[in-house]
This record gives sequence, C-alpha cells and structure tokens, in this order.
Amino acid sequence: MIREFLKTPSGLAGVAILVIFSLISIVVVFTFPLDYGTRYWSNPKYWEDYPKLVPPAWYNYFVPYRLPQHFVNDKTAPTEEVENIKRWLFEYEFDADKFPTGIVFKYVNLTYYKDIPLISLKVKRPDGRELVLIDYDEGIPPLRPGERSPYLRFIENPRTIFLSAEPQAIRKATAFAEELGVACTTSEVRDAALLPYIVFGNPISNKCVAESFRPLKGKYIFEVEMIGDSRDNIGLVRLVIQGAVYGAMGTDYLGRDLAQGLLFGFPVALFIGGVVALLATLIGLSLGILSGYMGGKVDEGIQRFADVMNNLPILPLLILFVFVLGRSIFNIIFVLVLFGWASTTIIVRSMVLSIKTSQFVEAAKLAGASHWWIMRKHILPPVLPYAFALMIFNVPGAILSEASLSFLGLGDPSIPTWGQILQQAFDNGALKNFAWWWILPPGFLIVLTAVGFVLVFFALEPIVNPRLKRQ
Repeated sequence: MIREFLKTPSGLAGVAILVIFSLISIVVVFTFPLDYGTRYWSNPKYWEDYPKLVPPAWYNYFVPYRLPQHFVNDKTAPTEEVENIKRWLFEYEFDADKFPTGIVFKYVNLTYYKDIPLISLKVKRPDGRELVLIDYDEGIPPLRPGERSPYLRFIENPRTIFLSAEPQAIRKATAFAEELGVACTTSEVRDAALLPYIVFGNPISNKCVAESFRPLKGKYIFEVEMIGDSRDNIGLVRLVIQGAVYGAMGTDYLGRDLAQGLLFGFPVALFIGGVVALLATLIGLSLGILSGYMGGKVDEGIQRFADVMNNLPILPLLILFVFVLGRSIFNIIFVLVLFGWASTTIIVRSMVLSIKTSQFVEAAKLAGASHWWIMRKHILPPVLPYAFALMIFNVPGAILSEASLSFLGLGDPSIPTWGQILQQAFDNGALKNFAWWWILPPGFLIVLTAVGFVLVFFALEPIVNPRLKRQ
C-alpha cells in the first residue's frame, strides 16, 4: 500500500507539503509562547517600534531603488561621561534612496537624586549640520508629595517619544527646514510627517512637501545627553529608525511582523483541520457502520438525519452558531464537527451495505457472534482505510471554513490565523494601499494547505477504495 502510494506524483507532492508544514508547526509550538496571540500579536504597545505597513526586506532586490532597513540600537551604559554630563551616541549609516518612515527615541529606568535631569536629543548630519530635536524632555513626571531620593521613573513602561508627533521635535525640524531654504509651518511638518525628510534630506525646491527633499547619504550620529547629578542614570536608551522594509514578510498597519503571524498560523490551521476531521470522521464512521449494518428503522432514522445535515447551508449556520456561542477556537471546532459528519456517514453506510452480505459476515452470524462483535471485527477493518482517506479529505474543508469565519470577523481574536490576517488586511485598506505582502501570503498558505491534503487523498483513494482498486 505504501509502495503504491509513493509511486503516485500527487501523493509525493502532497506528503512533501504536509511534512514541511508539520515540521514548521512543531518548531513554532516549541519556540512561540502559547499565549503569543494575547501577549504579543494583539498588543499594539509591543509593536510600536516597528515600521508600519512596509514590504519585506527582499523587496529591495526587485525595485530600481534602495529602501532603508529598519534600525534598532540599545545602549545600557553611557558612551561618554564627564562629571554631571552623560552622553549616549548612536551611529546610523544611511545609504538608501528613499527616506525612513519614522524616528523613535525611548528610555527605561530613569534614576535621579536631586532635580529632574535635562535630557536632550540631537543629530549630527554628514554635511556637518547639527539639528537639536529635543532641548529637554518635558514628559518626566515631577516629584510626588512625600517621595524620597532616589527618584525612579519609567520602570515598567518606557518613556517613548515618536519624533514625528512630538511638538518640540516638530518645532525644531520646522526651524531647521527654514535654514535649509524650505518655508514650512509646524502643522505642515506634522500632518505630512515630514520630520524624517528634514532630518535625512537636502531640499531640491522650496516647497514644503516630501518631494522637495532628496536623501542625504552618509553617517548620522544621534546624541542623547543627560545633565544632572553625577549619580543620575538611565538603565537603557534605545534609538529606532523605522525603515521602509522589514523582515521576511513585511508589516501590517500596526507594525506587526507578518512573518510571525503567518508562522503561528501553521499549527493553528493544522490543529483545527486535524481535530475537526478526526472527530467528524469518527462520528460519521460510527453512525455509518451502525446504519448500514442494523438496517430498518435505525438505518432510516440515521440516514434521514444525515441527509438533512448534509443539505443544510453550512456557512450561514456556522456564522449563527459561532455568533451565539462566542468567538472561541473550541466553539469553532465544535460547530465544524457538528455539521461535518454527515457526508462520511452516507459514504460509509453504502460501503457497509455491500460488506455485510459477504460470506465471512454470514458465517459469523451463524456462529452466534453478536452484532457489536461483527461490526468491530468484520465491518470496521475493510471500511477503516477509506475512512482514513475521507478524514484526510475533510481537513482542508475545516481549514477553509475557519478561514471563512475569520475573514468575516468571527474567528478567535486571541489567536492569529491566516483567515484573520486576511480579514484585517481587507478591513484596513490593504488593497487601496497595494499592500500585496499582507494579502497574498496568507491566501497562498490557505490554498497550499488545502491542495496538500487533497493531493494525498487523490493518491490514497484508488488504493483504499475497493471499487477503484479493482478498476
């Protein structure tokens, strides 16, 4: 049987797809936390440093211009320290033909002993010009009544400054643009997100638009300076230059790494498809054997009920039940099993009708064997291989059904799935923004998974189906 299966090209192709997907799923299960969906994927705070809605890094190989990579640099100790002044220096080599999408400055665990320290940020450009983006950080909370030295700030949540939205940085960038010969207002710089263009560019016209700047390539040195008591310190300082490309699969509108979401979708898809197909096949197999062997009113009752379930409009009922029961992965599995057993029952019953008239079954009856013994020993074994093939065939249907529910916004919100990624892409303008990296990969993976199981089924059916095997 295995030798016959391996001779078929469709079987080999299907097995190759499923083995690769299974190995990926195993790696994901052992490397990702089980609460990845709620702790990371559905937590916008976790993705705030990432660039928003940018293509994958390999996109650079297919365009005639170079897009900037994402840059993150952490410093846990000052680069320079002179008496009461501490400096953290960050070097950024800018060699792209397009501009970064944003600049983020953040720090954690600020400790000071007397007055609030003065924390500033400035950048030295390759042309020798210096731009002060922050004179002093105005966001440090003042002393609280009864608070004693040392004073601790931003222990749990870091101080995060998005320079494109920071009023002080926008004013400084506007003044710097005027020095370069571009007349801008603070509202124009803020609304058009021009700060990265002013920091990393030189003007080619005096209009206050992004097209008026061309990239100034070279080494940029960002300097964070803290003036205060000599004992004052910052636990970690981070500079983020948000790139225009990121990772293996790009990011979505929240900056989420789509590669991580797609990877987590592998075990989820196989788990849903496998569990639904297994339970639905077991129920359908049991009822099909019982119906075909017992006959009479038992057969009539089971078959009429199976006919009704098999001809119901499944998708509207799935939507109704999931809406009533709740958007949980286990509720989705329950509903899919509830409506997924009928076709297996009808097929198995037709096979049992021919098997129960065989000589070995008649001999077992004459020998006084019970109905349950005959069904277990003589009816189940010849039906089981084909039931296994049916279970393989039912897996893609369950995966597609879950993807359909997720696409309609009825998937489990705590778990990233391929259907959920597609739904969020369409709801948030991926088509309008031509964010192909947000749409094509999850759709392709859904189709490829279904194709893998269908190919295996087509290779198995001639082997396990007695009628096709004879032909």
